[in-house]
Amino acid sequence: MCESSVFLEDGEGVREIMKDVTRVVMEGKNAVCINIIGEQVILEGVKLKEANLLSHGIVFKRV
Repeated sequence: MCESSVFLEDGEGVREIMKDVTRVVMEGKNAVCINIIGEQVILEGVKLKEANLLSHGIVFKRV
């Protein structure tokens, strides 16, 4: 499968935000994460820190 988990790194550490993400669209400093069934989570004021395609993990960091 090609789904990934999205994580957010902030002052409190790294936490999982969403599983089974199939699409991430950057809109300025916001990341729109869309999962396999079409649900969306918007991460505001973030930048991409790491996309590990082998472990299916995408990490964003607050800016």
